[in-house]
Amino acid sequence: MKKLNKKELELISMATLRKTGEIGLKHAKLNSAYIKQTIRDIGPVPPKPALVISAGPSLHSRRSLKAIKESNFKGHIVAVDGTLGHCLRNGIVPDYVITVDPHPHRIIRWFGDTHLSKRPDDDYFRRQDLDPALNKDEIERNDEMIRLVNLHGPGIKVIISTSVSPEITRRCLEAGMQLYWWNPLYDDFDDPGSYSRKIHKITKTPCMVTGGNCGTSAWVFSHAVLASPEVVVVGMDLSYPPGTTVDKTQYYDVLKELFPGEPERGLIKVHNPHLKQSCFTDPAYYWYTQSFLEMAKVANCRTYNCTEGGILFGKGVIFSGLSEVLNMFAKRKS
Repeated sequence: MKKLNKKELELISMATLRKTGEIGLKHAKLNSAYIKQTIRDIGPVPPKPALVISAGPSLHSRRSLKAIKESNFKGHIVAVDGTLGHCLRNGIVPDYVITVDPHPHRIIRWFGDTHLSKRPDDDYFRRQDLDPALNKDEIERNDEMIRLVNLHGPGIKVIISTSVSPEITRRCLEAGMQLYWWNPLYDDFDDPGSYSRKIHKITKTPCMVTGGNCGTSAWVFSHAVLASPEVVVVGMDLSYPPGTTVDKTQYYDVLKELFPGEPERGLIKVHNPHLKQSCFTDPAYYWYTQSFLEMAKVANCRTYNCTEGGILFGKGVIFSGLSEVLNMFAKRKS
């Protein structure tokens, strides 16, 4: 597989901004009427470690939630929206769940879609790897999500981006969840025509760097807003297990657009020396990885990657086993 050059990565970055900027602006205008409190209203909270649960395939193959539950971890638990169902089904109620993707009708499924029967046909949940439980029996699983979110919602704080569909806003409020708003930092705030500046002017809500994805947003939130001195991430693969076909990747539609007729050409092979194995990723995940590592170098926290898979390794990230790190916290407590 071919590694992408700088120009191709810049094209991906610009394509992402074009797609998210306009819809993010539209949603921010619609969400502005619901903004009552922001991430500034959360603190202060006790300075304790945070555990970010991201939605990569290792979360399931490594059974990370079982280890977390058995450890009786006492820090903040911050889940990305795509793991909310997996957490609740396994008896873990996160303190915070973060949502940022502006897709008009897919993301609401992570909260249970009360209007699923009215949606256009979409095979995304039948082929995604973020929560394999939703690959089949879609209606039954959606009904289960509605019940679980309604049951546990009042105890969960939603770190909700102004970019999300207003339907998610209404669904979270319906479930009794507490909403804390923020703006994604789309681009350079000082640029003429900046989406970040336009949206901030409308919403009066603080901006936060996202690194382009929900998992990195959760990591940023943990150390920048919760002021956690140590942040553990799990499920942060940013890559795919061996054998995954290109049509099963998260950015298949983007790859078809960038590489017409041969989308597999956009896949990138990365060797992980900690695991002594190679993984493949797509250009978007590759870009997210590079962004994370750049931020980790200057972040005011110690970052442990306990995914036990994937391609997130490098300066500023301690690559470690999950049980090893959880035991370290448990010994400190005792």
